[in-house]
Amino acid sequence: MVALIALVGAGKAVFYDTLDPDCFLHLLAAEQMSAEGIGPLVDHHSFSSVRTPWTPYSWLAELGMKLVWDRGGYCAAVAAHALLAGGIVLLIAAACRERARDSGRPGALATVLSTAFAAYLALAYLSFRPATAALGLLALCAWLLIRDRRLGEKSRAVWLIIPITLLLVNVHLYAILVPAWLAALLGGAIWERYFERDVMQRKEMTRRAARYGLLTVGCGLACLGTPMLGGSVRSILFYQFSDPMVAGPVVAEYQAFYHGAAGLISLALVGGLATCVFLRRRELRAGEILWLLLAFVLLLRMGRFAPIFAMVAAPILTVALPRLSDRVLARPALCAIVGAIVALGGWRICVSFPRTNQPLDAFLNRNGPETPGYPCAAAAFVDRAIKPSSGRIINEYSWGGYLAWRLRGRYQVFVDGNTAIFPAELWRVGYLGTVDERSRTLAQSGADAAILPVGRSQFREPLERLGWTCRYRDERAMVMVPPAVPIARTE
Repeated sequence: MVALIALVGAGKAVFYDTLDPDCFLHLLAAEQMSAEGIGPLVDHHSFSSVRTPWTPYSWLAELGMKLVWDRGGYCAAVAAHALLAGGIVLLIAAACRERARDSGRPGALATVLSTAFAAYLALAYLSFRPATAALGLLALCAWLLIRDRRLGEKSRAVWLIIPITLLLVNVHLYAILVPAWLAALLGGAIWERYFERDVMQRKEMTRRAARYGLLTVGCGLACLGTPMLGGSVRSILFYQFSDPMVAGPVVAEYQAFYHGAAGLISLALVGGLATCVFLRRRELRAGEILWLLLAFVLLLRMGRFAPIFAMVAAPILTVALPRLSDRVLARPALCAIVGAIVALGGWRICVSFPRTNQPLDAFLNRNGPETPGYPCAAAAFVDRAIKPSSGRIINEYSWGGYLAWRLRGRYQVFVDGNTAIFPAELWRVGYLGTVDERSRTLAQSGADAAILPVGRSQFREPLERLGWTCRYRDERAMVMVPPAVPIARTE
C-alpha cells in the first residue's frame, strides 16, 4: 500500500505535471554561475530588474539541476522529480512506521492512512526545483529524529542530521527548520524533566535534554556553512516581510493551504488531525506537540509549507488515530490485488515516460490548453518573426522563467519568479496596480512584443489602451505588438 502511494507521487510527475516555472530560472542561474563563479549574481535576463547583485542561495541545488539537465535533458529532470516525490513519500512512511513501533501498536493500517494523508497535502508542491530536494533532506531528518526517539534517544545515526543540515543550507533556505525542529524537541524534553519527580528518571531526562541541546547548537552552526550566508539572511527577511508577491493574490503556493476546492479537502484533513491529536493528547510527548504546533504555524503562513507540515504531522497521526486492526492488510486477496496494481502502475509509468526524441515543447503542453503549460509556439513565433529592436518582451509572471530561458541571448523579459531582483514598486504598481497604473508602466517599457495567455491576463487591457494589437494567437497564448512593428514573413 505504501509503495502504491509512492507510485502515485512518481506517476504524477510523469502523467500530469509540467516543469515548474522556477525550474528555468534555476537553470539560468546555474549557467551564469558556471561562467562567472559561485557567488552573488547580477541579473541579465530581465530589463526591469535592479542591477545590483542578488544571492543564489540554492546554488548547490542549481548546479545539480544543471548537471542533471546537461546529462539527460528534460527527461532526466522528470526522472529526478519522480524519484524525489516517491522517495519523500517512502521516508514519511518510514517515519510513521517508527512512531507506530515506538507506541507499541501494530500500526500498519495507521501507517498507510497517515502516509496517504501526507501525500495528499504534499504532492501538489513537489517539482523539479531546489525546494523539492530540500524537502527530501528534511524528510530524512524527520525520520532520523523519530527513529532516535524510538531508540530512547540513544541512536548514533541521529548525529548525521548535522552534516545533512550543512548540505541542506546550500540547497534551500528550509535548512533553518532543522534547528527549529530540534529546539521544539528540546523544549519538550525540558518540560518533561521539569514535571518528573523520580530522581533517576530526572537524570535520564537531563541527558536527553542536553543531547537535544547539542544537536540544536550543531545544526544551528551548520546553517552558517554556506558561502551565501549574508544574502540568505536578507532573502529570508525579504520574503517574509517585504515581498509584495508573497503577500499578494497571484501565486498559488503563497496562498492559504485551504485555498480552492482541493484546499477545502486539505482543511478537512487537518481538522480531522487536530481532533485526533486532541483526543489522544495524553499518548503524545511534549516535544511532539511543540513540533506539530511549529509546523502548523508555518502551514497557516502559506500553502507552500504543506509538505513540511505533512512530514511532521503524519507520524503523530499514526498514533493519534483510533486503534485500527491490521488484519485487513494481511488478506491474501488484497495483497494480490494491490501487488498487481503496483506492478501495472509501474509498467504504465515506464511506457509513458517521455522519450528523448520527444521535443520539450510537446512534453510541456502534452495535457492540453486547459492545464498548466507554456507559450512554446508563441515564443517560437516571436523568435522567428519579430526582429529585436529593444530586445524586450512583456510577459506574465508565471511565464517569465521559461521565456527568459527559451529566448535568452535574444530577448529580455519584463518580470519573472525571482521576485527579489525587482523593485517592490514595480510589483505594486506595474503588476498589481490599476489598469491605468499598469498602462503607464508598460508605456515606458519600449518592448518589441508581448506574450500573454489567451485567458486572464494582467497586461492585455493596458496594452490595448496603448494601441497594441494581436499578431499571433493559438489555443494557449497570443502575441501582441506595438503600432508599426513589422512582422517577418513566416512559413
